[in-house]
Amino acid sequence: MGEIRVAVAGVGNCCSSLLQGVHFYGGAEASGLLHPELAGYRPVDIRFVAAFDIANGKVGRDLAEAILAAPNNAPRIAEVPKQKVAVRLGPAPDAAAKDALASIERAGGEPADIAETLKKAKADILVNLISGGSDKAAALYAEAALEAGAAYLNATPSAVASDPDWARRYEKAGLVLAGDDLLDQVGATVLHIGLLEFLHSRGAKIEESYQLDVGGGSESINTLEKTRDTKRLIKTEAVTGHVPYKFQLVSGSTDFVDFLGNGRDSFFWVRGRYYGNAPFTLDMKLSSLDAPNGGAVLIDAIRGMKIAKDKGLSGAVPEICAYAFKKAERRSLAEAYRRFRELTG
Repeated sequence: MGEIRVAVAGVGNCCSSLLQGVHFYGGAEASGLLHPELAGYRPVDIRFVAAFDIANGKVGRDLAEAILAAPNNAPRIAEVPKQKVAVRLGPAPDAAAKDALASIERAGGEPADIAETLKKAKADILVNLISGGSDKAAALYAEAALEAGAAYLNATPSAVASDPDWARRYEKAGLVLAGDDLLDQVGATVLHIGLLEFLHSRGAKIEESYQLDVGGGSESINTLEKTRDTKRLIKTEAVTGHVPYKFQLVSGSTDFVDFLGNGRDSFFWVRGRYYGNAPFTLDMKLSSLDAPNGGAVLIDAIRGMKIAKDKGLSGAVPEICAYAFKKAERRSLAEAYRRFRELTG
């Protein structure tokens, strides 16, 4: 089927997991993938052709080395050979407080010309994995991809694919757009949705529910310092849309725990009633690792975008958005999965 030429913005833990996964799943191994093959495309068909970051320890280094640079701490699952892709300096228009926990030592010099780099690399897709809350940078990358004729995948909470103006511009340009805010493979939001969908399907009446996270690592720091309110709203709206009535619901991150590293503890609580108004309470905990949680979904979304391009689609593709992202038109998990398979089958 040919290769899928991918550029990535943000060489953090999620990028590390994605790049390692492409090599981990280069052979017969398929455990942990949602789809080993989509319309003939396998994970190994993804080729990284450009990368951007702002950290001093990553800019200028080969992508294979940069994914291992501090503060990255994603689990090592594969040995990644040199990619012959040097990480270039990206834009940083979203100022961070000097005393922020998530502050990093920025590389010096002038940012790269993103659009020109994408053109020279002949990138099919630009994948945005920068820190959440960097709305201006997300828009700059979206603009550059549009100028370069590349599709744009926005894994951050910034409104791009969910913004009608951006969707219109990408559709007019004949380019594929997908986002926003990646829905993890075995994450808190998707599990919360699944629980509530199941309880509703069994005739239970849900009265109250919460899902709260504590985690370590840069993503948890970033959520608390920059996107806590935005993420809480997105997560709450994503979950609410899966039950056809209103009930009291809270969903979001609550604290940073340094010693959890790349781990995250998610707490779920549901109270409701079933036959004869009998009460029930569900109390559950999920422990997971942040970085690997995005890998399988990203690999699917990237291949889905290439397939959509092959089929001549453009603009925000609802089958990809609902399947892989929180901030999208809500469908049941089963319906979103079915429509994605119809697109990519």
